[in-house]
Amino acid sequence: MVAQQHPLPLLRNDMVKSYGIAYVTWDFTTNETVYVVARYNVGFDLVRRYETPMVYDAEGNLYHQAENLSEVPYWITQVYDEEWLEEMIDEMGCFRRGEGFDYWAGGFLWIIPPSRERFEMTEDTRYIVDPETNDVVALVCVNPIGNQRTLSGVFKATRNGIFFYDFRQHNYISGMTAEDFVEGRLPKPAAGFYDAEMPLLYPVNISENQYRLAWYVPIYWREGTGEKDETIYLAGFAIIDAEETSKVAITMNGEGLTSEQLVRKTRLDFIKLFGVITYLEVNATVTSKHEYVEDGTTHIVLRLDNETYQWVEATPKDLPTLQWNELMATEPGQNVTIHVEKRGDKWIMTYFDNLGI
Repeated sequence: MVAQQHPLPLLRNDMVKSYGIAYVTWDFTTNETVYVVARYNVGFDLVRRYETPMVYDAEGNLYHQAENLSEVPYWITQVYDEEWLEEMIDEMGCFRRGEGFDYWAGGFLWIIPPSRERFEMTEDTRYIVDPETNDVVALVCVNPIGNQRTLSGVFKATRNGIFFYDFRQHNYISGMTAEDFVEGRLPKPAAGFYDAEMPLLYPVNISENQYRLAWYVPIYWREGTGEKDETIYLAGFAIIDAEETSKVAITMNGEGLTSEQLVRKTRLDFIKLFGVITYLEVNATVTSKHEYVEDGTTHIVLRLDNETYQWVEATPKDLPTLQWNELMATEPGQNVTIHVEKRGDKWIMTYFDNLGI
């Protein structure tokens, strides 16, 4: 297959408009490939103000231009230019004093003391799928100036606006501190080294209407010194509470878990630290076994001699490889021990042990 080459769209030389990141995406309503160009406006007061992105088709023709944020379609995932966003956050952090801004926030000799509300970025912008809206949003964590170990707050950039969440009163740790906590708990491997990096701040639902803010931290194994001869793979995953750092769950991938299973197991282990029961254990006899395929994924359904949990099922995504193989080899009449959790109207197996295999 030969890749088609398309010209990048030509932008007019506009003295008051500045253009930032340009990226390729597609309009999922038409499945057409398009170029999105983020931009902002530099006014006569030298203030850089956001402008809606411009969209061009593969031939360089204007495809879409929203008049305001509410008209930006959902297939445009990065609404703001990242450089503009980070520069605006840095400026806000430099001049912040109290609930407002002060050009002398950095202090002046002994006359004006520096502001304690100032902050700075020490981590890159992260893009996540917001669990509340299923939309892609940008998260920027900031730390007090001169103190990279604690968290001042988080900026959340959505297509509805940019919001700042002030966490100064919560004594949360920073992402850098979360990395150090995790690495300090890892054993030294026989070769290479473990590297915890790219932490992401995320809410964890530990019980009904109760959430904890925690750092999701991928753990990589590295070997080598240069880019060409370096080997890297995902070796584990950790979740550490942003406020109560003794609450940390770490799962090392030694059981053939997929990335999805690795994150899910770690999250369940983290929730257990708060005394929450995350599963139900069932010991039963299999009376029948069934299979069906949905969206290309095989589902195995067991009927058990248990009145409460009569029908249970699982896919390869729900179980580690060895447990899935045991499930496939299971026959009616055999005794099993399983862990189940409710998802919608189904009981899903998250652990499986055939006592006869």
